[in-house]
Amino acid sequence: MGKLLKKIEKRIQQNKEAAWYENNLLLLKIRDEGLHKKKYGTYEKYLEDRWGFGLRRGQQLMRSAEFLQIALKNHVENANKKDKIVRVLEPILPKNEGQCRPLLEKLENNGQRLKVWASVVETGEKINAELVQTKVDEFLASGEIVPDIEYVEEEITISAARSTGNNHTSSKENNWYTPPEYIESAREVLGTIHLDPATSILAQETVKADIFYTEADNGLMPSWSGPVWMNPPYSTPEINYFVGKLLSEDISDWIVLTNNSSDTTWFHELVADCSLMCFTKGRVGFLNREKKKMATRQGQCFFYKGSSPERFKEIFSGYGAIMEAV
Repeated sequence: MGKLLKKIEKRIQQNKEAAWYENNLLLLKIRDEGLHKKKYGTYEKYLEDRWGFGLRRGQQLMRSAEFLQIALKNHVENANKKDKIVRVLEPILPKNEGQCRPLLEKLENNGQRLKVWASVVETGEKINAELVQTKVDEFLASGEIVPDIEYVEEEITISAARSTGNNHTSSKENNWYTPPEYIESAREVLGTIHLDPATSILAQETVKADIFYTEADNGLMPSWSGPVWMNPPYSTPEINYFVGKLLSEDISDWIVLTNNSSDTTWFHELVADCSLMCFTKGRVGFLNREKKKMATRQGQCFFYKGSSPERFKEIFSGYGAIMEAV
């Protein structure tokens, strides 16, 4: 318990403003799993002694983070129902607890909250707490009845291995970690790894990116800057979203590791935008949490875009055939 609490608190301290809602979800995890009890006794004392705010403020922060997850999940589900390719998943969501507060304090259920938030976004105006409050008041005055939506609470985790290839078809194991030698090769080519947008706490022991986003952060929301290392979730449609996000940003240096899935649209989009590719000779020996090799059913490909093509050729030629798209 003590080690897990320290690990979560370290993550909270590392987070930037872009991850404000993950911090609050992690506080919720600490409360629900009772990680505070041994050292602090009550949760109220934990919040006051460790973070300097009271229980009411803590509840406000955690509820706003939960609503953000609901809004994001609703956005993804609606995009999937449209039965078309969504190039970039980039919903407009609340930026802070203050924008969530009128929705949470004045409205009765998540169906109402999502409807009112949609009306806020549709205005096209700069979003602030005052605009949200105005739309809440208009909704309440209308007397409209909106049913609640079903929401299944998901486990709050700090070790979701997004950058390690989630949901490979060769195993039920979801945590697939890139072996250190490939990470170091990428670092040598790029010079540094500034951003890993699809990762986990455990993976960062090897990647050591300046900025990183876990599954709880939702790395699709903030703006990206390079150099970027990315091993996206391999499940669909998530991989489409991450590839689309990368290619929509103005980033000149990146390396992406994926399965060799030449039958997919996202694969050909990477081919069209990259400088060079390395098709692995054999298969990458992804690791599980115990650092044991996992069995994969197909080969992989490293996509490279950047200013050091000769360096990429020199280093990655040891892993497989180097090719250039023409």
